Amino acid sequence: MQNLQRVNLLLEQRQRDALEKLARQKNRSVSDLVREYITAGLREDNSQQRERRLALEHARAISAEIRKRRKGKPIMDSVEILERIREERVNELLGHRR
Repeated sequence: MQNLQRVNLLLEQRQRDALEKLARQKNRSVSDLVREYITAGLREDNSQQRERRLALEHARAISAEIRKRRKGKPIMDSVEILERIREERVNELLGHRR
Protein backbone atom coordinates (compact mmCIF):
# COMPACT_ATOMS: atom_id res chain seq x y z
CA MET A 1 0.00 0.00 0.00
CA GLN A 2 1.06 3.60 -0.56
CA ASN A 3 2.59 5.81 2.11
CA LEU A 4 -0.71 7.02 3.55
CA GLN A 5 -1.06 9.61 6.26
CA ARG A 6 -3.99 10.12 8.58
CA VAL A 7 -5.99 13.33 8.14
CA ASN A 8 -8.99 14.48 10.13
CA LEU A 9 -11.71 15.74 7.85
CA LEU A 10 -15.00 17.33 8.87
CA LEU A 11 -17.93 16.54 6.61
CA GLU A 12 -21.58 17.47 6.65
CA GLN A 13 -23.82 14.57 7.64
CA ARG A 14 -25.30 14.38 4.14
CA GLN A 15 -21.80 14.21 2.61
CA ARG A 16 -20.76 11.39 4.93
CA ASP A 17 -24.00 9.48 4.29
CA ALA A 18 -23.57 9.83 0.54
CA LEU A 19 -19.94 8.68 0.68
CA GLU A 20 -20.78 5.67 2.84
CA LYS A 21 -23.66 4.68 0.55
CA LEU A 22 -21.47 5.00 -2.54
CA ALA A 23 -18.63 3.07 -0.88
CA ARG A 24 -21.03 0.21 -0.09
CA GLN A 25 -22.37 0.21 -3.66
CA LYS A 26 -18.85 0.10 -5.12
CA ASN A 27 -17.54 -2.27 -2.46
CA ARG A 28 -14.78 0.21 -1.58
CA SER A 29 -13.78 2.15 1.50
CA VAL A 30 -14.84 5.74 2.12
CA SER A 31 -11.15 6.65 2.41
CA ASP A 32 -10.45 5.17 -1.01
CA LEU A 33 -13.27 7.18 -2.58
CA VAL A 34 -12.15 10.39 -0.86
CA ARG A 35 -8.57 9.91 -2.12
CA GLU A 36 -9.88 9.31 -5.65
CA TYR A 37 -12.08 12.42 -5.55
CA ILE A 38 -9.26 14.57 -4.16
CA THR A 39 -6.92 13.39 -6.93
CA ALA A 40 -9.57 14.16 -9.57
CA GLY A 41 -10.20 17.60 -8.07
CA LEU A 42 -6.50 18.44 -7.99
CA ARG A 43 -6.14 17.31 -11.59
CA GLU A 44 -9.08 19.54 -12.56
CA ASP A 45 -7.56 22.55 -10.76
CA ASN A 46 -4.21 22.01 -12.47
CA SER A 47 -5.96 21.74 -15.83
CA GLN A 48 -7.79 25.04 -15.32
CA GLN A 49 -4.60 26.78 -14.19
CA ARG A 50 -2.79 25.44 -17.24
CA GLU A 51 -5.55 26.74 -19.54
CA ARG A 52 -5.41 30.20 -17.92
CA ARG A 53 -1.62 30.26 -18.20
CA LEU A 54 -1.74 29.28 -21.90
CA ALA A 55 -4.41 31.93 -22.60
CA LEU A 56 -2.27 34.58 -20.90
CA GLU A 57 0.81 33.51 -22.87
CA HIS A 58 -1.23 33.65 -26.08
CA ALA A 59 -2.50 37.15 -25.24
CA ARG A 60 1.06 38.31 -24.53
CA ALA A 61 2.24 36.89 -27.87
CA ILE A 62 -0.57 38.69 -29.70
CA SER A 63 0.26 41.93 -27.87
CA ALA A 64 3.93 41.59 -28.80
CA GLU A 65 3.02 40.98 -32.44
CA ILE A 66 0.78 44.06 -32.50
CA ARG A 67 3.53 46.21 -30.96
CA LYS A 68 5.98 44.85 -33.53
CA ARG A 69 3.64 45.71 -36.43
CA ARG A 70 3.06 49.19 -34.99
CA LYS A 71 6.84 49.65 -34.62
CA GLY A 72 6.51 50.48 -30.93
CA LYS A 73 3.73 53.04 -31.42
CA PRO A 74 1.40 52.77 -28.40
CA ILE A 75 -2.09 51.38 -28.80
CA MET A 76 -4.86 53.76 -27.81
CA ASP A 77 -7.11 52.73 -24.98
CA SER A 78 -10.47 51.51 -26.36
CA VAL A 79 -12.37 53.33 -23.60
CA GLU A 80 -10.67 56.57 -24.60
CA ILE A 81 -11.59 55.98 -28.25
CA LEU A 82 -15.24 55.32 -27.40
CA GLU A 83 -15.43 58.42 -25.20
CA ARG A 84 -13.99 60.55 -28.00
CA ILE A 85 -16.49 59.10 -30.52
CA ARG A 86 -19.39 59.77 -28.12
CA GLU A 87 -18.21 63.33 -27.51
CA GLU A 88 -17.95 63.96 -31.25
CA ARG A 89 -21.43 62.53 -31.80
CA VAL A 90 -22.95 64.65 -29.02
CA ASN A 91 -21.31 67.76 -30.49
CA GLU A 92 -22.62 66.81 -33.93
CA LEU A 93 -26.17 66.34 -32.59
CA LEU A 94 -26.01 69.66 -30.73
CA GLY A 95 -24.67 71.43 -33.81
CA HIS A 96 -21.35 72.33 -32.20
CA ARG A 97 -18.37 72.53 -34.45
CA ARG A 98 -14.81 71.79 -33.47
